[in-house]
Formats: sequence, structure tokens, C-alpha cells
Amino acid sequence: MRKFYEGGFQPEMARREAGLILGVRENVHPEKVKEAHKKVMVANHPDAGGSHYLASKINEAKDVLLGKTKGGGSVF
Repeated sequence: MRKFYEGGFQPEMARREAGLILGVRENVHPEKVKEAHKKVMVANHPDAGGSHYLASKINEAKDVLLGKTKGGGSVF
């Protein structure tokens, strides 16, 4: 059975935390980041009963690993 990240988010997301959230290594290829993001998001999307907060953290994790962050962090 696969173990998932248990949470306890940091104030500003680091690459390590982003990788744990998406279930990938910190230095993984961008395509793998996108695949992992899609898989995790499908399971946690607000339209499917998931949490808006978790969805924002999943999106933030993708942005951190793809180098698209502006230092703003989550909207929550």
C-alpha cells in the first residue's frame, strides 16, 4: 500500500513539500509533474467533493516544481 503525504503544510512551500504532495521526486521531469498533478487533482477536485484548500495546495505544489511561483503561496 502506498503511503501519502500526511499534511502539516509549511508557511511557504518548498520543493521537498511540493514533491511529497504530488508523490514525485523534487527533481522530476516537468511532464511527470503534470501527470502527477492531474492524478492527485482528479482525486481531490472541489467539483468532485474535494476541498478547495487542498486543491489550492496541489496547484501550488505543481507551480513550485515547475518554477512558476511568485512567492505568493496559497490563497488560503
